[in-house]
Order: sequence, then C-alpha cells, then structure tokens
Amino acid sequence: MRHALLILCLFLLAAFPVEASEGRHAEWVDDPMLPDVQWNASVDIGYISTAPLVKDGLVIVKGGGDPMTGDGAGLVAYRADTGVEIWRTIHTASDRGFETAPLLHIAGSSTTSTCNPTTDLVITGWTSGQLTAYDFTTGNESWNQSTDAPNWGITGGGFAMSSGHVVWPTETGIIQVCANNGTIHHLYQDSNLRTYRAGLGVWYEWSSDENGSITTTLGWLQGTESGHLLRYGADSTLMETIDIVSLANLSGTWRIRSTPISISDQSVLLHLHADGESRLIRLGWNGSGEPNLLESIPMGPGTATTPAGMGYLSTVAGINGAVHYGILNETLFETIRWNASHVVGEIGWIQWGEVTAICLPQNRAEGSWYIAIDANHSLEWIPDQTGYLTAGCGSDGEVHAAANDASWLEVRYDPADWNSIHDSADETLGTVSEPEPEIEQEQPVENTDMNLGILLLPFIGSAIFVIIAQFATNSDTRRMIQIGAILMIMLGLIMAGTVYNSQVIDAPDADSSERTRAATLVPSLHDGLAENEVLVAFHFPESVAPVGCTESALYYQETGQFWPIESPPDGSYCIVVSTIKVEVGTTIEMVTISALDEYQYTYELEQQTLGSFLRNIGAADGGADGYWWSYDLNGGYGTIGIAEQAVEPGDHIDWHFDIGQF
Repeated sequence: MRHALLILCLFLLAAFPVEASEGRHAEWVDDPMLPDVQWNASVDIGYISTAPLVKDGLVIVKGGGDPMTGDGAGLVAYRADTGVEIWRTIHTASDRGFETAPLLHIAGSSTTSTCNPTTDLVITGWTSGQLTAYDFTTGNESWNQSTDAPNWGITGGGFAMSSGHVVWPTETGIIQVCANNGTIHHLYQDSNLRTYRAGLGVWYEWSSDENGSITTTLGWLQGTESGHLLRYGADSTLMETIDIVSLANLSGTWRIRSTPISISDQSVLLHLHADGESRLIRLGWNGSGEPNLLESIPMGPGTATTPAGMGYLSTVAGINGAVHYGILNETLFETIRWNASHVVGEIGWIQWGEVTAICLPQNRAEGSWYIAIDANHSLEWIPDQTGYLTAGCGSDGEVHAAANDASWLEVRYDPADWNSIHDSADETLGTVSEPEPEIEQEQPVENTDMNLGILLLPFIGSAIFVIIAQFATNSDTRRMIQIGAILMIMLGLIMAGTVYNSQVIDAPDADSSERTRAATLVPSLHDGLAENEVLVAFHFPESVAPVGCTESALYYQETGQFWPIESPPDGSYCIVVSTIKVEVGTTIEMVTISALDEYQYTYELEQQTLGSFLRNIGAADGGADGYWWSYDLNGGYGTIGIAEQAVEPGDHIDWHFDIGQF
C-alpha cells in the first residue's frame, strides 16, 4: 500500500509542478514581518483583478483596460529590482473592463517533445474568449486560440502538464492545447454551459493488485454557474456531469465559482455560492462509481477561489472570514479560522524567509491583503493607494507583488536580495549591467625582504640609542636617550605584530587541517547553496552535544532534514549546519553569530591577542581539558580573529571543539 501511494505521488508531481506547499511553522520568537515596499507603479491598465506573475526577475501584471477612456486590456512587465517597465502588450479583442483569468508561466525546454516550447511563455485567457501565449521576455504574442464567449469569455485558470499540454477552462467548456504553438489537442464546448472564474481542479484514483501493479487514473474537474460538477478524462473528454444542487438537497440558484479541491480518499471539496449564503460540500464516489454526498456545511456569503490544478490548499473564504480545513476520521474539521473579511477573489501562497503564508484579498473600498501565517500570527498588507481588490499576491520567495482595481502595483523584497534579483532580471532579459570602472593598481611587489628590513629599523635604532647613552656625561641626557631606546623597542614590537597579521590575513589553504568538513560528508549541502550564501557547521563531541543534536547524524534545521553518518569522525558525534546569506565585508564572526542565534544556542566570544574567538557554546566550554573551539575555513585552520577573517559566497566554515593545534 505504501509503495502504491509513493508511485502515485511521483506520478502526480511529474504532471503538475508545485510552486509552494503548506508547511509546519515553528513558534515564532517575534511576529514575522513582510519586507518593505521597494517600489510601486501606477500601471494605467484598468482594474487589476488577478495576481501579478513574479518569475525570474520580472513582475508581470494583467489589467482589464478602461472602456470609458479607450485604454485596452493587456499585460505590462517590469524589472523586479528597479520597477523599470520592460514591455507592454495590448489585447484589443477584449473590451469588458475586467480580466480575471490568471497568468501562467511556461518554462522553455530543450526536450524533443513537440508540445514543450523552446522559450519561456506567459499564457492567459481573456473575456474575448481567446487563449493567448506571449514571449516572456518581449511580450510578443506567440499564438492564440479562440473559444466561444457568449457573455464573459474565459475568466478561470488552467494549468500545464510536463508533456507540454495546457488545459484551460472556457466559458462553455474546456480546451487542451500544445504550449509550443497552440495546436488544439481537444476542445469540448456546450452552448448551454456557463462557467465563471472557477479554476480547473484535478481528480485522481488508483488501485493496486496483489502483485503490486498499480493502475492510476486522473482527469479534470470543472464547476459551473448552474451548480454542476463536470468530470473530464486526462484527454479532456467529458466523462460525467453531476448535479450538486440536487445531490445536496438544496433549492434555489447555486453556482460553483471556485476551484474544486481534491482531498484524501478520492473525495472533492466544492464551495457553492448563492445570494446571501454559501455552502461547503464534500463529495465522494461509492464502490459502484456513483457520486454521493459526504458532508454539507453551511457558511456565510461570498466565495473565493484557490489556484487551479492539484495544489492542496483547503482554505475556504468569503465575506465573513476564512477557514482552513483538515479531515480526520472521514470528517471535515476547522484547523484555523482567520478574521479576514470580504474575501471574494484569489486565494494563494506567499513565501518569504522561513514564512509560508496564505494571501487573502479583502475586497472593500479600502481593500488590503490579509496574510494568514498560522493560528496565532497574521499580517495586513495595506497599499499606499487603496481601492477595491480581488487579485491575490504574486510571490517567488524573494519578490512579492500585489495590485488592485486602482491599477496600483506594489513590490516588496529584502534589500539584501537585490543583487540576486538584479542578476536574475539581467539573465532573463539577456542584458549586461554596466561594469564598474576598474581602478588601475600597481602590481604587488615581493616585499618579504623589505618588510624584514623595515621591521629591524626600530631595533637597530634602539641599539644605537643604547650605545650613545653610554657616552653621555649628563645623567638626565642619558636617561632621555634610554627612554628613547625603550620607545624604539615598543615601536618595533607593534610593527612586528602588524607584519605578522599582514602575512596570515590571507585565507588558509583548503583542506590543510585534515579535519572533517560537513560538506564532504553531505555534498548536497554545497550544491544547495545560493549564490550569496555560505555554509556554517558546528561539530560536537558526544560529551558536550546539545539537546536535539542527533547521534551520528548531520542536522539542517532550516529544512528539518538530517543525514545519518556512518562511523562519525572523532569530534563529530553530531553536526548541525546552517546556510547564511553574505555580502561584501561579511566576516566569520557575523555568520557564526547568525547560525548560533538560529539554533538559539548560548555562546560567549572572547577577545584574544590575534582578535575575537569563540569561547564556548552551551556546555562546550573552551579550556576544559585543553579543548577549545577553533574554525576551519574551507578545510584550512583559521589563524586570525573571527572579526578579521572575511568570507565569500560558497565558503564553508566548520567549527570544531578539540585540542587542535593552537
């Protein structure tokens, strides 16, 4: 059974790339804070009713235009680092004044599949009924396909599969095309069918026989304006139409305007909407394949929609609040209830640092985004220029963007990430930043002998003073000359220390200490470093291992991962590691303190002759039985104070508690 579940998960992940997943948060020491707004823009493209697309250093916004002024609907792309507009493309076929179908990024691929594009694309639908693709870096239209649009055209979201096929809901059905050129693989249309803003969901079922052979079936789910659920096969052929209103014994007009959510045990969550009320339905299928009602929960008015596809985000929201649901013993239960209000737009993820949260657009005159983190923590993103809003948040983990009906866009990121965001935008656009002018420097001269000669001058001068003092007849004069000799000796000692430091300030030779490096035990730690990160590791002997440091294992708190170590080296009974972002001028002291604070270890720094050193970490007290904390930089003994030794991206800093060489 477990083997079957594993194969199913791998199959589904191959078909549906996942941008974010819900995680378990540790208890926050301080309330998390969003990064500051770095730039904003008046986009001048009408109502912005869907989340900005944040990807590879760009922020792309979709607006509905303004029929009163003649401004057309379209897309606008900005550099994420500076806010400079890169391109703007207008979709002249739409004139409704609103566009709610989300933006979908398709990565270029070098595979031989006929449906995978060779360059990155942005795909979206329009109220004109057209499904269009645009070049990600230029905004030029690559292809378009027209579908029936008797009222409001395409308003919901679709998804892409690893095969290169794109599946998208239309007003009267569904369309499946090749991302590369828009060639239609399958089109289902029913003139009596209407859908509005409901994204496509995914259903799946699996079975395994006694030999372990697995049969997996999946397809798509679509809600309609009449309260029906349509079930399609993987080739987008219609398999089943279910009247949810009749099944749930409801009366009146009910609509499905949100993405059907597949959950465990082959059941589906549906949020039905009616005037002044809504209802959460859990639907399943019995052994005969017939649909049956599992649960029906009355809720307040209004519905919001989660992203299309298989992203498991079982949060239901409306006018009166937002609730995250779980399932236990075949019954839905509330895990968290948030005090968000008037949530009738897009529900989505937003991530920054260690925080994974849910973004809930609060659609009122002075609209804002409610950032739901966990049961005890939430934030509110209030734009400088307020207005009604239904668009969710766009986020890639570094850059966060949000926009509203005032055609106002705000972008947040940590200034420390500017370089990586800037480089990403340059790489995407194929641009090269102006290099800083190089300052010509004189070539270094071998000056070992010169340093030695300069170093000897004070001592030679002191000796001359002593000789002269022997011939001085006046005692006061002799005393002054002797004092001068002493001062010359002191000057020589100071110069000796300076010359010594100048000789050892360079980074030590890699792997010269012959002590264990964490990245040698687990090479993926180095491979996973970002361009501006270093790896910091603490090696604990068994006698001083802190609580939570697992025997014969390496632990990475940021991801919760640990790796067993067979026959751990002496002094490395257990190892904890951390990745720390650095910039020019960052020292070993800075990254060490950051890593220790991350693990909430107690520690003490001590000032010694050659600079600051680490005295103790918890029970590992330097000096006990001759053991001291000392660091290796890329496997070489550190010889100067941690406040003096600079680090560069990609460096490894390993702290060892042993007798060592110093």
